[in-house]
Amino acid sequence: MIRLLGTVELSPGGQPLPIGSRKTQTLLACLALDLNRPLSTVSLADRLWDDHPPRTAVGTLHSYISKLRTALREANELDVASGRPPVELTSRSGTYTLRAETDQVDWQVYHHLSVRARALAEAGEDRRALAVLDRAAAVWQGEPLAGLPGLWVQQARSRLLDRRSATVLTRFEVELRLGRFADLVPDLTTLAEQQPGNERIAAHLMTALYGCGRISDALAVYRRIQRLIYRDLGTGPGERLNRLQEGILRGDSTADLIGRPIAPPVAVTAPAAPQRRASTLPPAPELVGREVELELLTAAARGEWPARAHGSAAALPVVALSGLPGSGKTALALAAAHRVSPEFPDGAFLLRLGAHSSAQPDPGPEAAATALLRQFGVPAGAVPLELDELLARCRELLAHRRALVLLDDAAGPGQIGPLLPAAPSCFVLITSRHRMAELPAVSSVPLDVLTPDAAATMFTRLVGPARATDPHDLATVTDLCSRHPLALHLAASRFRSHPAWSLAHLADRLSRNGRLGELRDRGGSLELAFAMSYQALTADQQFALRRLSLHPGGSFGAYLAAALIGCTTDTAERLVEDLLAVHLVDELTPERFGCHDLVQEFAREASARSDSAAERTEATDRLVTAAVRALDHADRAVLPHRFRLPLPDDLGNAVDDRLPQLPHWTRAGAARTWLTVETPGLLILERRLRSTGEKRRAAWLSHLLAPHLEADGFWREALHLHLAARDYWRSTGESRQECHSLIALSSIRLRFSRYAEAEADAGRALRLARAANDPEGRAEALGRFCELYWERGEYAEVLGPLQEVLELRRSIGNEWQLARVLNNLALLNSRLGNLESARELLSEALEVFDRLGDEKSRIQGMNNLGCLLLEIGDTGAARNAFAQVAYRREEIGNRLDRAIAQLNLAQCVPLPRESEEASALLQSAIGTFRALGSAKNELDAVELLAALHRAEGRSELATALQDRARTLAAHIDSPPGQGTRTGSAA
Repeated sequence: MIRLLGTVELSPGGQPLPIGSRKTQTLLACLALDLNRPLSTVSLADRLWDDHPPRTAVGTLHSYISKLRTALREANELDVASGRPPVELTSRSGTYTLRAETDQVDWQVYHHLSVRARALAEAGEDRRALAVLDRAAAVWQGEPLAGLPGLWVQQARSRLLDRRSATVLTRFEVELRLGRFADLVPDLTTLAEQQPGNERIAAHLMTALYGCGRISDALAVYRRIQRLIYRDLGTGPGERLNRLQEGILRGDSTADLIGRPIAPPVAVTAPAAPQRRASTLPPAPELVGREVELELLTAAARGEWPARAHGSAAALPVVALSGLPGSGKTALALAAAHRVSPEFPDGAFLLRLGAHSSAQPDPGPEAAATALLRQFGVPAGAVPLELDELLARCRELLAHRRALVLLDDAAGPGQIGPLLPAAPSCFVLITSRHRMAELPAVSSVPLDVLTPDAAATMFTRLVGPARATDPHDLATVTDLCSRHPLALHLAASRFRSHPAWSLAHLADRLSRNGRLGELRDRGGSLELAFAMSYQALTADQQFALRRLSLHPGGSFGAYLAAALIGCTTDTAERLVEDLLAVHLVDELTPERFGCHDLVQEFAREASARSDSAAERTEATDRLVTAAVRALDHADRAVLPHRFRLPLPDDLGNAVDDRLPQLPHWTRAGAARTWLTVETPGLLILERRLRSTGEKRRAAWLSHLLAPHLEADGFWREALHLHLAARDYWRSTGESRQECHSLIALSSIRLRFSRYAEAEADAGRALRLARAANDPEGRAEALGRFCELYWERGEYAEVLGPLQEVLELRRSIGNEWQLARVLNNLALLNSRLGNLESARELLSEALEVFDRLGDEKSRIQGMNNLGCLLLEIGDTGAARNAFAQVAYRREEIGNRLDRAIAQLNLAQCVPLPRESEEASALLQSAIGTFRALGSAKNELDAVELLAALHRAEGRSELATALQDRARTLAAHIDSPPGQGTRTGSAA
């Protein structure tokens, strides 16, 4: 016998057998409470270590498993005379299962007896029920899991004590019907003091007191709980207590007050009361890829929820599974319901609300409440007619019955909220396309698409392994189905009905014909599932979804959503929230939204049917105009002093009442954040414009994005943008625009150390600028030459063009641009040995950057100051300057400047005392340079790290790094080993 009631122990032949530590006892309790059910190592570790297992948890758990197996073998040997099968601890696929008969675990025996007693009582067999209750009481030997610590143990102990409380209440009901009023008053009085808000206990106590002739005391109990409920909940007692009070006031007989079971007494052969089905659950479907969610629901049903409802030990969480149509909500809910249904003695019920069925059911709470009462076996004549009374009766049932209730395909909060009590003792599981966020008492579990492995497993099981042998084609098909469960089922159905098809052929059809048209079978289609959700939307919400589907991809915020819809930003936010609530829009990051690709495809087809081509074009034009305006607005906030070409009127000054107001940024940091989150989407928009022939607007996007793509490391993307823009401006003969696209292109090529191409681009840009008498173009093109000569180590060549740039900047009169030139002159003087001149020039530049509040340029200047101080020999001051940049928050400055500062700082660190810090700095810098594609800087950092490893005696690491350096050097036009690196040139 395994004992859980009292001290957890093995008891072969009635003799206690020690099983080791408390952790081993807790492990036995975990397995015995889930008898004959597999538990994963993750679940066991979470239970043993209260959701915070140590790194060594798996190894330690195996040790406890081994000790428990040894104890079980010894117990089986001692218990061999009993003739019962041995208790075994088996393992399979990362799970452990305790296999035993239910009569070998005292809790399982108690639970079985309490369920049988309840069934007998509800069948009217009171004396037989009492005999079974006596047997159950003899099994209960004390506090469950006595002496064991831990959060899971506390939750499990509460669950077991809740079951005992329910059994005790069943005993009170039986004894009341047998007329044992006086005997029950003391125990019921104590219980009412312990649980003053429990209406069921109060009703029993009132009945017992009334049966003893203590009418005033019975009515005092009613007044006490009436005041308590009104104070705590702002409402009155439930219907049962009110009827009981009225009966006492009328002087009804105790027999009338107590009542009898609905059906006459009959012989009981199953644990169910007549006129009530123990379960209305259909068979559980096979579940694939929802293991984490299944464990979560199982824990919830057992009261193991992160935040237990209302602090009540008896209350269970109300959980809503939400997700796209066809995401597998019902399948998961049924699988979970079947797994935990034996723990709910009052039954397991499925109520199909059918919010998205073709029958168009009533979405209100009245029909749902009526159907739920019938599921619980309430006779038709006892179902209240008044709505308030009906809902109150429903809440009372959910508050006091220990049942599992699955509300499938709920319409939304308005249908479900009125049914729910404050602290249900039932486990209520809801499936809905609505997130139910408006109901604080409901915990939402959103379902995403399946993982790639789970999607492949599901499809293979559906079509059979013989037809899913090619992993590449299988992955292609599941990706085209977006790893969406219903899409996978429909694709598999189509595939099974065509034996001649191969996976490659199916993938081709899905790619060529449109997925929604292909994802269908005789039973339905994905398009129909989406259409039902779409039809449930208001006209404004439908319009918004169609417009949002026209976004080219990636995430979007409220501003660009408003541009597509043609409304204010506030209105767009409300509409997006509405669509988010029903899973037709996803929130990818805070306030960043996107559509699932299958939903987007459906909405685009709906737009093609409902909206004219002119209307769709107008919406996308508005999106582009809004994007360009906001980008220009953000660019001016982040880089107020940089030169930019004036926007054409159709982009910068177009009049459209449906364009949203530009975002209001009170500081440059907010605009910087907007640029950071919007840049990936703007890149997709630029590609879409190019692919649809809108090359002019794509080229303007390229111009505005240029400095931000370079700063944020989007170098490869920038290369393609600037090449396309250059080709477009050249084809139209717009030489000034071509000049500035070439300047941006040259700058990006320098980042990749492609010096010959960078020089050619800068040369043509300079010629175009001189021909057009464009001083800004001349200064920027000459600046690229300065950077080029610097990168190649040709310092003497820098002076001529840099002096010309200085003269141009003075004539233009832009103080910020002039400070950048002074910064670069300081670097050049430093490199040429004019250290004091360099220091003066750099100090002057830093003063300007400080005065203008340009933190980014100041950071670059600090990096350059560090290099200068290092040249002077002031290593301590240099280290301080580099550290101000190297340990700066990443959102200030750019990744390249930070990595260069790390590279420089590593050269200031005293060795070997701080070699670990130097190594960490170099490794971080190398990672950034490699991610950005900055080969020249990576080469310098790799060579320094190799030298450090060699000095530390790690020759193998040093050799490997030197091989990497040779590979990098082979792709670079200039010699390695330039020493410290300066900030970005201007």
